[in-house]
Amino acid sequence: MTDTHDGENGPGLDPELRDRIEEWFIRRGIPHFIDKYNAAEDVFTRALPAMTLVFVFEVVIAADTDWDWWHNALALAAGAALLAGGYAALNRYRGRPAFQRPDDVGPLELAGFVFLPALLPLVIGGRFKGALLTVGFNIAVLLVLYAVILYGVVPMTRWALVHMWQQLGGLLNLMARSLPLILVFSMFVFLTAEIWQVAAELTPRAFAMAVGMFMAVGATFILLRLPQEVDRLRRFSSWDEVCDYLDDSPLCAEDVADLTGVPQPPALTRADWFNVGLIWVFSQGVQILLVWAVVTGFYVLFGSFLVDPAVITSWTTHPTVSGWSPADGFVVTWELATVAGFIGAFSALQITVAAVIDDTYRSEFLTDLINEVRSAFAVRAVYLARMGVTVSR
Repeated sequence: MTDTHDGENGPGLDPELRDRIEEWFIRRGIPHFIDKYNAAEDVFTRALPAMTLVFVFEVVIAADTDWDWWHNALALAAGAALLAGGYAALNRYRGRPAFQRPDDVGPLELAGFVFLPALLPLVIGGRFKGALLTVGFNIAVLLVLYAVILYGVVPMTRWALVHMWQQLGGLLNLMARSLPLILVFSMFVFLTAEIWQVAAELTPRAFAMAVGMFMAVGATFILLRLPQEVDRLRRFSSWDEVCDYLDDSPLCAEDVADLTGVPQPPALTRADWFNVGLIWVFSQGVQILLVWAVVTGFYVLFGSFLVDPAVITSWTTHPTVSGWSPADGFVVTWELATVAGFIGAFSALQITVAAVIDDTYRSEFLTDLINEVRSAFAVRAVYLARMGVTVSR
């Protein structure tokens, strides 16, 4: 149960500092760490530019291909006038100037976004089916925008990609350490005729499904460990420990100096859990995909000059094998790409499982991610303490 005591643990939070902390949360894709955050109230207001682009796009493509250009021009002009009139009427009903940009997108604006563009197919050609498709498409757009903005998917993706780039050197170092162990098994499999026979019969769809199954198993291991990971990372034994994780954040040691006792931030809500889980799974997913790409690229390069197409023909049931040759002596066949991708997916799964259950791999593979997430929890602890929000453990 959460208790709120304004200023009990400190002198409160400066409004400017609070804005910087909340912006810091948003940039890292964890907007739900903001106190009393309710994106449902303004998510579509922030989505207005994207909604406007969709609106304009639907006006442009509403032309009837069976009509002459001048008929379409007249119909589009009439349709645009109809939409502009509907937009102006909606603004006037809400007490705004006719063509003012809405400062608050509510149910009426959403209804206008969904149904007003659907009038164009009716005006231009009387296409009732086109109007229904437009309504369905606009509803789908709203659902996607809501999910993307509600959970900060765009800033989270940007943060994860920047984080991956910054940690690329460490990840390559891990690959250099773990590759010999991977090669012990995978090299033996790579030179086995049976896997090439299987690869020769795989269609692109079957290959994608096989690799997807490996990735799904790896994701399952990550998700099973997630509750214990998050619960451990959100707890701190003292404010001094919290202070250790405030680097690269808007807070500093002075913001923690007068806080006493044991940090007692509120337990995570379901939305908080989902938000943190997205970051954890997405960040590990990017690392796993990079491992898959490195191992797959290694075997494509290795096999392109070691395994001759004539050898592949003798290993498989195909009478002929064709491929792409970027240079003399190098031939990349579908069979080679499939075998390399399959081994790469298995190697990524092996490292994923090892990072979950083996402390050595964990310290190499997850240290940076753990520090980033723990830093977010540290900032949250100070932020909520300054806001006067605590909870008994």
